[in-house]
Amino acid sequence: MLLTGNTKIRHLCFADFEFTCGKGISRWKCETLSVGLVICDRSYRIEETFYRTCRPNKNPVLTEECRQLTHFTQEEIDESSDCNDVMKLVTDIVDRYGINNIFVWGNYDKPALIADIRLHAKQKKNMEYIQRVSAKITDIQERMTKKMELPQAVNIEELGSAFGFVPETGTFHNAKNDALALYTVHRCVYTTDFKNNENFIKVKRERIERIKSQRLAIEKRRRDTAFSMPLSEREREYFCRLSSQGLTAERDDFIFIRAKVVHAINSFPDDLCFCLVVFNNKTNIRVIPESKYDESKNRCALRVKKFAKAQIGEAVLDECETRRKIRIKA
Repeated sequence: MLLTGNTKIRHLCFADFEFTCGKGISRWKCETLSVGLVICDRSYRIEETFYRTCRPNKNPVLTEECRQLTHFTQEEIDESSDCNDVMKLVTDIVDRYGINNIFVWGNYDKPALIADIRLHAKQKKNMEYIQRVSAKITDIQERMTKKMELPQAVNIEELGSAFGFVPETGTFHNAKNDALALYTVHRCVYTTDFKNNENFIKVKRERIERIKSQRLAIEKRRRDTAFSMPLSEREREYFCRLSSQGLTAERDDFIFIRAKVVHAINSFPDDLCFCLVVFNNKTNIRVIPESKYDESKNRCALRVKKFAKAQIGEAVLDECETRRKIRIKA
């Protein structure tokens, strides 16, 4: 029933954290603004909830974007304790329940907490309890997404709403409410027939349709770019043969590679020579002007092909042929 499968575990902990944001503050530079916890037993009976705000050290004044997202006022943040002091309370709680894994949704929280640890260290402030909490963070988004058979991750607000969670007070992007939403999703997935939940089915269908629409839009842009520059006679013959024989993979390779080459030439119209740098045999390809090519930065490349601007067709067809041979060997 439980995500961990460990029968010795008596309690689960679901958490969410809010961090400073806006004006170039990334997850590698942010500071903790709040933490919310939900502790439940193996039957999902909630034993305890916890919520506190934290006062940042480096950027104590909230940006407009941050205020709009979190609905914090500057006054309540100013009156809050340092993050490490708040994490001391969190550590006391999780230790009391014997919790080794603090479940979160997504891969943002741990790097963001590490950023806060670094800022504390830089300012010579105690960060012991932030470290202890960070060490227990476990991102369950990917595993849960697979269990729900979703084509990609869905934000916790959308999923929580699909499973009937409505915040009693406040809104989402509140650490306690988002932790409760995560708890709700986990409980429903492991204790109910969630696959027949109409709201969940709707979310899943919408996500599949959105992905399909995005993929079609990307393919159209790629095709438009690929054919925005005239094809050579050999390219035309090659593409027509692929299309007539129904060789879809080879045709898609041709469009993908040509779009990369054409985009680079359009981006650097004054350059006459380019490098086609292939890092894997699927999608990791770069086309850059030879004048900007740095061998030391491309040591991981599988192959590098140099070509003149006037030899677009030859470069594209050569890479297509290389891929065809690799596909045959595989």
